[in-house]
Amino acid sequence: MKILKVCHTCDRIIGEIELDDLTSQNSDPIMDIVGNVAYALCTDCLRDMETEPNNTYH
Repeated sequence: MKILKVCHTCDRIIGEIELDDLTSQNSDPIMDIVGNVAYALCTDCLRDMETEPNNTYH
């Protein structure tokens, strides 16, 4: 079964993940899974958050 991977911040579709990959030891611990959608950060949003240390995200 495939799960859609979406960015938490900009709602961009990042890709798809197999359900078996989420239960393995190599899964990304920062992903939030809601139904059949796995939320994570895309590289652009992650880079924006890392390069602006004075911003506070809620």
